[in-house]
Parts: sequence; C-alpha cells; structure tokens
Amino acid sequence: MRDVTALLHQIGYGLLSGYQDYRALYTWRSWLFGWMARLLCQVLFFSMVGQAIGSDGAQRYMALGNAVILGPLGALGVVSSSVGERRGGTLQFLLLSRNGPFPVLMSRGLYWAADAIVASCFALVVLRWLVGVEIGPLVLPVCFLLQALITLSGYSLALALAGVSLRWPECRMYLTAGTTILLMTLAGVNTEPPQGSFGAVASVLPATHGLRAMRSAVAGDGVPLTAVLAECGVLLLWGAIGWLTLTGSLRHQVRAGTLTLR
Repeated sequence: MRDVTALLHQIGYGLLSGYQDYRALYTWRSWLFGWMARLLCQVLFFSMVGQAIGSDGAQRYMALGNAVILGPLGALGVVSSSVGERRGGTLQFLLLSRNGPFPVLMSRGLYWAADAIVASCFALVVLRWLVGVEIGPLVLPVCFLLQALITLSGYSLALALAGVSLRWPECRMYLTAGTTILLMTLAGVNTEPPQGSFGAVASVLPATHGLRAMRSAVAGDGVPLTAVLAECGVLLLWGAIGWLTLTGSLRHQVRAGTLTLR
C-alpha cells in the first residue's frame, strides 16, 4: 500500500512540475495566436493541396487527417524535454525516485500530450469553418475520445524515443523528424495506409487505426471496435517499449558511469 501511495505522490508531483514547465513555455496569447495559428495553417495547407487535386473528397480527407495527426506529433515534444532533464542537471535526481525513473519522466512530460489533445480537438472543431468537414454535435464527443486515445498512443511512442535520445542526445532531432515523416506518410494522414511490408509498419504506428475509426465516425458509419482495440494495442505496445528503453538506457549509463551533463 505504501508503494502505491508513493507512486501516486510521485506521479502527482511529476504532473505539477510539468505544469510549471508548461506555464513557462506559453501565455494564452502566444499559445492561441502563435502555436495554435501555426497548427491551423498546417491543416489549411494540406487541405489546399487536396483542393488543388480538384476533389472535395480529397480536401476533406487531408484536412481531417492533418487535424488528427496534430496529437501524436505534438506529443513528440517529450523527446526534447527529456534530454533537457539531462542537460539541466535534474535527471540524476530523478534516478533516485523510489519507483524508478519511468513514472516521473512519464508524468513530467505528460503536458505535451495534454497540449496536443487540446490543440487537435480545437482543430477538429474549426474544421467545419475551415474546409467544410461536417462533424455532427453527437459525433464530436466520440471524436474527442478517439483523439485522446490517438494522442496518448503517440505519447507512448515518444517515450520510447525519449529513452533512445537520453542515451544518444545528439540524435533527438533525427528521431522526431523521422517519426514525423513516418506518421505523415504511412499512418493514412494524406493517403490510404499502404499494403504489404509498409502496411505492417503502418499497423504498429500510432494514429493508423485510430484515424480509420475517426473517419468512419465522421462519415456516420459508426466506430469500428476492431480499430479502437488495435489503437489501444499500439498504445500498450509502445508504452512497454518506452518503459524498457527509458529504464534500460538509464541503468546502462549508471553502470557504465557515462551519465554526464553533456
């Protein structure tokens, strides 16, 4: 019981410290007129590409896909913030936590996922006025829940990448850029997910199954349970990999004596 209480305290303080970090990043003006405006411009850009193709269906397809993918892409911010723990000299203290480094690193970076959920849901709401994507008032709460699942799935992948970047900090930008390209190309954001070997890669990426469920819900065809369960499986898969990479990387560096502030 004491271990559970200590774990809850650890996660709670991690969330609180993460909230303070987030407050230092944005004001409501810089978030709304800076960050959010930039994300909406991204959605508009790809919807205009669909319009240039000459198909209203392509425009709506790409607009919805790019609104949804804002969630997983925003969650990738935890990769850089985890490296910031190392460079800021706080990582060594986090290693002393009673339940290991994973719960505190996960909770401290959770504000990235929370911000991504809010931003992507905001984009879904304004899609009707931007490009005419009709999302009914009864369907919208379902879309919000699916968006939260998709974003948390992307956050679990980001934690796995954070474990790699903590061991090799110089590769963090390559990891986030490469993951962005993979998600934009294979997850069904702008085109249908691929088949064959690339389809196998797409099946373990966040957003592939969740986006399929989202498109079905928006089209009025209901939410396919198989797609939701598959997205939950992807979340658990990358969550387990994230735990392994974070704990394994840090333990290796402690044993090797290579955990420095560089």
